[in-house]
Amino acid sequence: MVTSLANSRIRLRSVEEKDLPTLYIWRNEHEFISLFSPRRTIVSYEKFVIEHKRDTDRERHQQFMIKSVKKNKVIGMIYSYNFNLTDGHVFMGGYIPEEFRKKGYGAMACAMLTAYLFEFFPLHKIYFEALEYNKLSQSMLQSFDFVEEGRFKEHRFYAGQRHDLVRFAAYRKCLSKIQPLLSKLNKNRKT
Repeated sequence: MVTSLANSRIRLRSVEEKDLPTLYIWRNEHEFISLFSPRRTIVSYEKFVIEHKRDTDRERHQQFMIKSVKKNKVIGMIYSYNFNLTDGHVFMGGYIPEEFRKKGYGAMACAMLTAYLFEFFPLHKIYFEALEYNKLSQSMLQSFDFVEEGRFKEHRFYAGQRHDLVRFAAYRKCLSKIQPLLSKLNKNRKT
């Protein structure tokens, strides 16, 4: 079986230099900072380019832009990082701007990347972390049989409060549920 990184709704493609301005805009958005990033400050484009290169060189494993087939437009990004071949695990993260959320794009991209990683790398499990207030991500992960493996109490200080960080994991055996969900998402949603 060959996993496709495209279906009738989205395509995952490698990050290119032309994507840096878009990634820069997302990097500095309030939603990105509050839901996803450990970084809390807005940076200049020049500092972002250095930050992005450092992150890519140091920890990124696979990184893709999520493109809407119908809109012919980039609508998010997803990547794996901290690849550990010895123990057989990797982390995954992603970002979809608010205007494209709740349309199934993030779920499809997550399912595609999960299937791809299990198919082409000798992984036992894939981790995904979500802050406790990011209920949309948690719901999606649970629908794919990602299980809560850990909770880091009061891990993040944001907006004057402490919040838990929840770590989920998908095991290779979850692939049998992810493939049908990916097909269902592709058929049931309108682009």
